[in-house]
Amino acid sequence: MPPPLDPPPEDEPPDTVAWLNPPKPAPDMEPLPLEWPGLPTPIRRPEREPKWPVPAQQPTPRSDSYRAAKRFANMVVEILNGYRPPNQLRPLAHPHRFNDISDQVLRRTVRVRMTPGQAARHGTLVRIRRLLVNEPLEGIAEGVVVLEHGDNTWAMALRFERENRPNYGVLGWVCTLVQVL
Repeated sequence: MPPPLDPPPEDEPPDTVAWLNPPKPAPDMEPLPLEWPGLPTPIRRPEREPKWPVPAQQPTPRSDSYRAAKRFANMVVEILNGYRPPNQLRPLAHPHRFNDISDQVLRRTVRVRMTPGQAARHGTLVRIRRLLVNEPLEGIAEGVVVLEHGDNTWAMALRFERENRPNYGVLGWVCTLVQVL
């Protein structure tokens, strides 16, 4: 019979309380040793190469690719709000892909039925909610920008490539692809 878990009542004498007088073990049982052996040492497995390639680390906010993507996204927001003309994206974009990039940026204004500058006049400015950038390979950065305009929210996928030319892009990074989602 297990001992009771409740403390003894104060009116009973202590010698009659069952939990102070635990039952004796069975005669065929051996008592436990007083000194317990230490815990077994964990088995150490040899380190192996991972099966899958380790994903690239998220660039720190101070990295060049993050700063280039942030500069590009801020300029897109200024274009959508009407504070800049779309042609000012040209230095940040790849020369052969500028037309595709500007078409993608301005396509969003058609979907929302606003012209660049109309958002500023109506007081509902386009804002950046979130910017994520990743460098899957050396010299290539991919990012996503979540934008909001009033109750509407949408995303833009960006791709940047590093060009080792002086005074080219932002810190050597140029945008090669914009996809409005």
